[in-house]
Amino acid sequence: PFLTGIRELLNCGIQSADALRMMSTRLSEPKQKLLATRLWEDLRQGRTLSETFRRQPKVFSESVVNLVEAGEATGNLGNVLTRIVESMEESKAIRGKLMAALSYPCFLIIVAVGLVFLFLFNLLPRIEGLLASLGGNLPTSTKILIAVSDGMLKYGWIGGIGAALGIGALVSWRKTEAGRPKFDALILRLPGVGRFIRDTQVLQFTQTLTLLLENGIIMIQALVMAERSLFNLAMRSSFSEARVKVIEGVSLSSAFKSTGYFEDMALDVFTVGEDTGDVVPALRQMSRQYSEMIDKFVRLFLGVISTGVLLGVFAMVGMIAFGIISAVFQLSSSLSGG
Repeated sequence: PFLTGIRELLNCGIQSADALRMMSTRLSEPKQKLLATRLWEDLRQGRTLSETFRRQPKVFSESVVNLVEAGEATGNLGNVLTRIVESMEESKAIRGKLMAALSYPCFLIIVAVGLVFLFLFNLLPRIEGLLASLGGNLPTSTKILIAVSDGMLKYGWIGGIGAALGIGALVSWRKTEAGRPKFDALILRLPGVGRFIRDTQVLQFTQTLTLLLENGIIMIQALVMAERSLFNLAMRSSFSEARVKVIEGVSLSSAFKSTGYFEDMALDVFTVGEDTGDVVPALRQMSRQYSEMIDKFVRLFLGVISTGVLLGVFAMVGMIAFGIISAVFQLSSSLSGG
């Protein structure tokens, strides 16, 4: 909403300083009002809009700052902000689809875990005590569930502490200078998640590169700035190596192919555009292709997740139901025998 407001005011012919001054007085949301005030104060001191954005790293990413800087350099800031907002809205739409699609599997997992705990820690001890008082023996399936229950009660806290320590160590390692690139390279190899990250990063790169080239930034400088828009350091390093190849005279399509992150079909489309000299339209078409691929992949991936979670919940509930029914039949036999 903040960048949308700046964009609309700039498109009306208002200067960036005046736009921020107006927003600092008219915005009702406290955080956005404070942000607009701080940015306006920086502009009053003679800083450019990109410099003021760079002084707020928690709000504006490096890629946004670079794009704003390019828009200022080419005198096309309004168009740049429009494209930034569109890119953010597209990313927000993807996140919205993920959250909406994951809500049902998460609900099933919560219900399943609740049922498991209810049975293991409430119903099962009562059945076990009743059978023990009647001198009956528990069926094998119920004994297995009891063993799992006892194990969770006795050693569950150890597993919880171990998992917390493991996650903490992984997060700490990721924050180190040596660990971050290795972690980013490792996560790209994960099934499903790795492909999603790769494709979204390629989409971010091609969209940024298209916007920079459209606004008159030369190719090498545009590649440098587009690389900075990537949060995955392993991919950023690969694209940096590709840029060196372009400087050495290798075609852009061949350099892209050397990264190993581009789909062959998308590269074919881009190669045709590069051969005809229409690089920007080819990049735009590549961005559309990746946007469609991401959308299809998200639907497929979430469908598989939902099905897997549903089957897992059914299996868990079935095991619990079988354990309860077996215990009830055993209890009935003990009462009949008594």
